[in-house]
Amino acid sequence: MPANLPPAYFEAENRYREAKTPAEGIAALEEMLAIMPKHKGTDKLKADLRRRISKLKSKQQEKKKLGRRDRGYKIEKEGVGQVVLIGAPNVGKSSLVAALTNADPQVAEFPHSTWKPTPGMMYFEDIQIQLIDTPPISKEHTEPWLFDIIRRSDMLLVVVDVQTDPVQQLEETISFLEE
Repeated sequence: MPANLPPAYFEAENRYREAKTPAEGIAALEEMLAIMPKHKGTDKLKADLRRRISKLKSKQQEKKKLGRRDRGYKIEKEGVGQVVLIGAPNVGKSSLVAALTNADPQVAEFPHSTWKPTPGMMYFEDIQIQLIDTPPISKEHTEPWLFDIIRRSDMLLVVVDVQTDPVQQLEETISFLEE
């Protein structure tokens, strides 16, 4: 049985074919569904449009889930404990990890040279302790995944620069973590 579709339906169908994102495709398909006449000749077409909308919505949800997973870092615990070094920019977290472990974090004179966590194993007598160098904590910018690493750790080590008001640095770091 013919569907007798109006010209506006075909315009919406062209927008669907030219859609670059799932959201654009969903909008065009919903418009096609609204324009389409309702009678028994359009039942299969109506079911097909609803199936396409459902597929695009699930595709859109998958992209959202994938985006969340890619942003974070998960570092498996090794040794007897995991210690995360946190602090303001340029206080010496990377230098401390490099001095105490075999890890090779990027050490630089400029702030924000560390942009991802770097684990290293510190040996104390016959015990291994995992140290993790992290990006700086600051009010201007803090990586969102950093809080997951902090939550999963066994211990936090707040590093401060003793040459530039260490008490204020410590208070700012603690107040930032409490927020």
